Amino acid sequence: MTSQDRVTQALVPYGPPTTEEDKERLFELYKLMVQSSEGLVGRRQGVNTFFITANGVILTGLGFFIKAGGSQILKSVGVLVIALTGLILAHAWKSLIVSFGQLNTGKFAVINRLERFLPAAIFYSEWEALERGQNPKVYRSSTSREIWAPHLLTALYALAAAGASLVAVGVWKP
Repeated sequence: MTSQDRVTQALVPYGPPTTEEDKERLFELYKLMVQSSEGLVGRRQGVNTFFITANGVILTGLGFFIKAGGSQILKSVGVLVIALTGLILAHAWKSLIVSFGQLNTGKFAVINRLERFLPAAIFYSEWEALERGQNPKVYRSSTSREIWAPHLLTALYALAAAGASLVAVGVWKP
């Protein structure tokens, strides 16, 4: 049994709707699922805004400690703590981006299955027009693009943490 068959079996375990009342209920479920997907996109945007803001604060803190006067060791410990915090946040952000992508993929698997019982399959047709995401010249997922920001920040924070560690133990004196 394919994953699509499993989704259909889970969705309509007693077979496709036959009465007008069942078809109307199915259409209401379809609208609910589309709304749920739109809500997920809104939450995803909110999460991204939060992490962009939080990382802006962290990068500002890094700049503050790097430019501040005083003991190099104390500054390096401050940079190290902030960079480690940034690493944790970048990892959390990446995990949430991946999770949101997986959730939306699941939602559209259900939406596409529901459309088999409706007069038109607009989302499924759109997916077909995008070659089911198999041709990157035609379609690239949002997840594959969004993930670059936390990856870049992870590299930046790792470099800052490594540099701060070298300064803290006296190996590097900038």
